Amino acid sequence: MFGSLYCTVRKIGAGLGLAIMVSTYTYAQQGGQTNPVCNNTDPGNNTGDLGCVTFTYKGEDVTYTTVRGSDGRIWLQQNLGSTKVADSFNDEDSYGDLFQWGRWDDGHQERNSPTSTATSPNSPAGLGGTNKYIIGSSTDSWWAGNAASDSWTATSSSEATSTIGTDPCKAIGQGWRLPTSAEWVTIVNNYSMNNPASAYASHLKLPAGGYRSNTTGGFTFVGQRGYFWSSDTASSGGKFLYVGGTIVTPTSGGARGQGESVRCTKDFTGGLGTADIAAKANAIAVYPNPTNGILTIKADSFIETVNVSNIAGQKVNVQFSDKQINMQGLPNGIYIVELKLKNGQSLSKKVVKN
Repeated sequence: MFGSLYCTVRKIGAGLGLAIMVSTYTYAQQGGQTNPVCNNTDPGNNTGDLGCVTFTYKGEDVTYTTVRGSDGRIWLQQNLGSTKVADSFNDEDSYGDLFQWGRWDDGHQERNSPTSTATSPNSPAGLGGTNKYIIGSSTDSWWAGNAASDSWTATSSSEATSTIGTDPCKAIGQGWRLPTSAEWVTIVNNYSMNNPASAYASHLKLPAGGYRSNTTGGFTFVGQRGYFWSSDTASSGGKFLYVGGTIVTPTSGGARGQGESVRCTKDFTGGLGTADIAAKANAIAVYPNPTNGILTIKADSFIETVNVSNIAGQKVNVQFSDKQINMQGLPNGIYIVELKLKNGQSLSKKVVKN
């Protein structure tokens, strides 16, 4: 028999002084052991709200944390193949698997998968159940034709064709899919991403899992840079979000044979509509940015909490009164300002102090 059910909490953005959110995990006790049980509940409508989802990956049931992004969309808060949400941008357990563009959960994405030459035909239709990572020169590596009409949208491997790859995110459930390049652009802009630390500081907790070469199968920039596929094609193969040491490019293009992280998103189908989400986002703001030290808060509800952290995630002391944050005593640099309103709205914003 199962024992009592309890609710757990998770602190969003560890070290950034954010509000504590309630997760949708309960705990069931059986045989003296307490195990997490996911209720498969989507996150709430506020940015940073958490949920969870259970699905089959690599033939086993797994449970991943989900989060409401600043764009109003639901995202996995961890990469496919990872064992946990990142605790830092170089948290090895959060890196997960590295997929070739257009391929699915067939085993090739595992970091220790064996390599092989291209299939015939050299497209999703020719995979034939292989679990090998395909390498070769720029002209004969995986799906090297790079036709703009190709897509990565099929629901299952049985639907794969010479022009359509299977989206591994579809296995999570209804509405789940790979993000588009435009959706990555929105995420990068909303969180003012410009390096691995700021990508991790976002509600998506993006880690720097590196990439796997399409010509040798070797690994590069693991723990230093992040590479996240989108479902869009590029003249060079496929488009991806690149998180470099000092620059973030959400519309990069690279060879389809390159192994990169996959982060899934879900279409928002209930509660607030797109216009409602945009209206909420516009109802709370901090300005000017950059600032010389005095920030003004625009909000249509009572401000419940104000937290300011440096880029290293350390909370700093500031004065707050009359909807103004006084940062004049802080050194010049980049800071994360976190606000929570009494009506449940929240805002995470990178602010530059000159």
